[in-house]
Amino acid sequence: MNKLAYIVLAGILSTSVAFGADFSKKTNDELVKMAGTIAPKDAPDYRIELHKRFKTMKKPEAKKFHEALEQAMEKNTETMTLKEFRERKEAIKKAMDERRKTMTKQQIKDSGLARMTHKCHPHDHPKEHDKKPAPKK
Repeated sequence: MNKLAYIVLAGILSTSVAFGADFSKKTNDELVKMAGTIAPKDAPDYRIELHKRFKTMKKPEAKKFHEALEQAMEKNTETMTLKEFRERKEAIKKAMDERRKTMTKQQIKDSGLARMTHKCHPHDHPKEHDKKPAPKK
């Protein structure tokens, strides 16, 4: 009976991985609009799709797409508190780690999910108006 339960569980898990969020049918503009709003559990699929798209682009096009993603991410998360942003970031990290556990080293490298140092997010730094010196009394 344990073997049967194991087989059923394995089937369910592989099915849930196979039917993760499908971003391949989205346009680049749709992906840009989604930046910063993706559910943390879907972040690995989103990142994999972005990686695929970047690999097919010429450098100037990829740079423009990356800048658009960064701007959309900033805009879509600007109303988050620092606490909310950090919680989201941690949930995404956890989802990425879980996905990597199911992949070989080569799959991780090919997918773009290799551990990467990503640019800091605006929430990690004071806003421009916060940097201005206080008025003199």
